[in-house]
Amino acid sequence: MITTVDTDVVVLAVSVAQNLQPENELRIAFGTGKGFRYLAAHEVAAGLGPEKTQALPMFHSRTECDTVSSFASHGKKTAWAVLSELTKALLKLSSAPSYIPEEVMHTIERFVILLYDRTSTCTDIDKACKKLVQGRTTWS
Repeated sequence: MITTVDTDVVVLAVSVAQNLQPENELRIAFGTGKGFRYLAAHEVAAGLGPEKTQALPMFHSRTECDTVSSFASHGKKTAWAVLSELTKALLKLSSAPSYIPEEVMHTIERFVILLYDRTSTCTDIDKACKKLVQGRTTWS
């Protein structure tokens, strides 16, 4: 059992829980007051599956963790909705390469574009920004 009020700890616990033996459980007492709850990190990890669970810390660090601000008015719910586009790229980044492969950068660009316009077909962030500035696309 881990007791915390910090979402960073929850994210790390879920990530670690996927490596536990099946007979082991990792539970978290999380939050305070009306927001207090018990979470079964091992069940969350099983529900996400191995790829998303492994990518979760990198996803969290890019989408409003304690030290990184969110994309302008676009928090975790919006980011989570387009996570499938990003999972494989995050897995590559989580292995700490000495460089970021070009295909990973393209995926990250696409992710950012989808955060602002989930119907966009743009794959180049500069072109997407130009459309935004010219008012051809409404990003909410």
